[in-house]
Amino acid sequence: MPHFALEAAIDRVKHGSSSVELIHTAHPHWPRLPTASPSPWPLRIAVLDSSFNPPTRAHLALALSPSLFADEPYDARLLLLSVRNADKQLKPGDATFAQRIEMMLLLARDMGDANVAVGILDAPTFVGKSTTLLSYLHGRLSSAADSPQDPPRKVQLTFLQGFDTLERLLAPRYYGTVENMRAALARFFSPDGDDSRVVCARRIMADVPESAEREREVLEPVKNVLSSRSIVYFDIGDIEKTFSSSEVRWKVSQADESWRAMVSPNIARYTEEQKLYGFSSQSSLRERNL
Repeated sequence: MPHFALEAAIDRVKHGSSSVELIHTAHPHWPRLPTASPSPWPLRIAVLDSSFNPPTRAHLALALSPSLFADEPYDARLLLLSVRNADKQLKPGDATFAQRIEMMLLLARDMGDANVAVGILDAPTFVGKSTTLLSYLHGRLSSAADSPQDPPRKVQLTFLQGFDTLERLLAPRYYGTVENMRAALARFFSPDGDDSRVVCARRIMADVPESAEREREVLEPVKNVLSSRSIVYFDIGDIEKTFSSSEVRWKVSQADESWRAMVSPNIARYTEEQKLYGFSSQSSLRERNL
């Protein structure tokens, strides 16, 4: 998609003229597979919502992770960027929203033949993202129904997250009060509400100790609104779990070439071409270190 078209899509979402913009879909029928027949079962979509600043091999491992429910495989996958973040604002040296979307498109290419789409919306919280996405997808599926008589197919979203993101989902400060948080998350997880789920990948972060005790501590305020299938944990690769976007940005700025192993060749090439994260200063830094 041309750069000006990306900027136009971002503006439509920011100004509320569009709730969700799909920048790319694997095929026109997404999220349904073209050969899929009408089914009463939920259409299950794995959603990787991230800042993608930049996408790392950990993002790729998350995006391609199989369903943890053996009898409920994912029908489709979605790479999602919110143009408004509850915690993170664009800072000097960050990739722009358009650049992040272009890297998401490269990440989708790295996913091979996955039934994947790339989308953007304007919702800072996961509860808001769930509601907005479900409304949009129900409308998209209804308009693409083979017949007006086809019953609407339920959509179930599974949000793929790292542990740091899960902590934000379950933090009362985003809801005003603990009571408001419990009510919002009850709607988010309830089969009678959004019926959304969370799959959390354990990561190794220097400043965030992760353990069974820490996991229980994070879940304690909302344990009464969770079922055994609301939030499940899994481990991505031993190497991938150590990667983070912030470390990539820092290594690039310091001319530390080891950042290249943390991203795919497509993302590394794009980082060079766009001179992201201080890449243009690498040659002078290397000369000073000789």
